[in-house]
Amino acid sequence: MRRPAAGFGLLGVLLTLAACGDTAAGDTDTDGDAGAGAALFGRTFVSTENIGIPGGGPLTLAFTDDGRLLATAGCNSTNGPVELAGGRIAVADLGMTAMGCEPDVMASDEWVGELLAAEPAWELGDDGVLVLTAGDRGVALTDRDVLDPPVELTGRQWDVEGLSDGQTASSVPVGVTAFLRIDGDVLSGSTGCNDVSGTVMIDGDALTVTDLAITEVACEGAEQYVEGVVLAALDGAVRFAITSDRLTLEAPSGFGLHAVAAA
Repeated sequence: MRRPAAGFGLLGVLLTLAACGDTAAGDTDTDGDAGAGAALFGRTFVSTENIGIPGGGPLTLAFTDDGRLLATAGCNSTNGPVELAGGRIAVADLGMTAMGCEPDVMASDEWVGELLAAEPAWELGDDGVLVLTAGDRGVALTDRDVLDPPVELTGRQWDVEGLSDGQTASSVPVGVTAFLRIDGDVLSGSTGCNDVSGTVMIDGDALTVTDLAITEVACEGAEQYVEGVVLAALDGAVRFAITSDRLTLEAPSGFGLHAVAAA
């Protein structure tokens, strides 16, 4: 028997892109993110050649939609607000993770810091290649979506691997299998305990599930927890992003899922 998942009743258990053309270094961003620098936000770039990074790299630069830069070259991740005005990358108030790495790989942290401290000039080509220049150092990175294009959201099963309650992230417990599938405007799947079905509307990078129904198997322990997160992550206008074969969902409440396309 299926019951309407009106209001996502189990929620209470848990609740107590891209510009076109060629953007050259030296162009002035006179209107904040609406200017030339907006071409970088929401994109991730990866180096593909040996550019002298200790440990071999690669260098990865992710420009978030909210105006931050995340940078790593194999060890720790550096992040902070970024300004792209005047064709240069300027970061401030940088924070860094404190993960231990092999000595040669850890040296990449200093390499990244020196590159960013130089406020390198940037130039983005139509081919998705971002070139940074700082003194006699030149670095070329390619848009990750060009290197490894994202798969389509629809027409495949997404196996849930990770859960988020808005504050902490965790893996799906061993022995619990949750998945989602979207075919056209039809959603189906499993919460890890019950089967779900519904209607889905996709608008840009957001999806909304309506008429969600769920079977009535009693859940306990890990299965109950996973089911609660899955239902919460489908509540409201859910933002989604696909990188290669990996899907991230985040509901307005902050609950979210991380899934991988089934083979």
